[in-house]
Amino acid sequence: MGRDSGLHSTKPISEPFQEEQESAKDIRLIYCGIWAERLENNQELPLGGSIFSKELTKKLELDFMVFDEEINNFTEEKIRRGYEENKKNLMNWIKQADSDIDPYTYFLCFQVQQKVHELLMVDLDTPINLYDREEMYRGQKTPRLSELKGKTACAERAALGQYLLQKAGVESAYVSGITMQNVKNIDEFPEAHSFIVLQHPTEPGSTLIFDIARPRSQHNVPRVLETEVPFTYELLQDKKELFVGATEVLQGGKIWFGVGEEGAGQHKTVERSLTEID
Repeated sequence: MGRDSGLHSTKPISEPFQEEQESAKDIRLIYCGIWAERLENNQELPLGGSIFSKELTKKLELDFMVFDEEINNFTEEKIRRGYEENKKNLMNWIKQADSDIDPYTYFLCFQVQQKVHELLMVDLDTPINLYDREEMYRGQKTPRLSELKGKTACAERAALGQYLLQKAGVESAYVSGITMQNVKNIDEFPEAHSFIVLQHPTEPGSTLIFDIARPRSQHNVPRVLETEVPFTYELLQDKKELFVGATEVLQGGKIWFGVGEEGAGQHKTVERSLTEID
């Protein structure tokens, strides 16, 4: 990623103390959420709080090791081999969709989403029971990711997706923020949402959003969007409310992502010129 991207390459670290120090740097606070460039096994991931506090008191234990046997072969080498085997058909499909998305990036997102749904027992035909999920977080003990199989929402799916992207050698970031379908709709309120930010493969300094918890259809087609401006930690770090528009690489629908409160008011946005507007 270019120097203004806010995403940084991962370097191997041998000492446990250094790993802890690096891990602390990789999770950074944004308003009412976090920006995490690397997630580790046994880490506690801050998810949210309550309507009465901005503190992220709700936590999730990332017991990625439980899935190790099932994702042992989820490597860049194997994914690229699968891509080469399917490249021709994939490129034809993308061409028919009139999209200029990098085929390998889309293939990778598809593989990550499929694996996340498999590991977390996501059934697109059966809506999750939000009450059951919230009960897991109300207990005295911090719930583990593996304990939420069949009950996951955007936060858990994006966290595991980020971990798989790390295994595949991809520069990315897990982000918990807010989203809106239409910032100009006065009847719509922002909602809390977690998603993944990727380096744009063909436009240095630009970014993509992999909205892993909201596939495009029941067929589990990944929803990947190109952001209006580089979606970076530096852009968000000092903002209490800001939305960035992002256009889907398939069929061109637009969604807004950013930071703020679920009941935010003025819905400030940023356009390609990097000029904020109300």
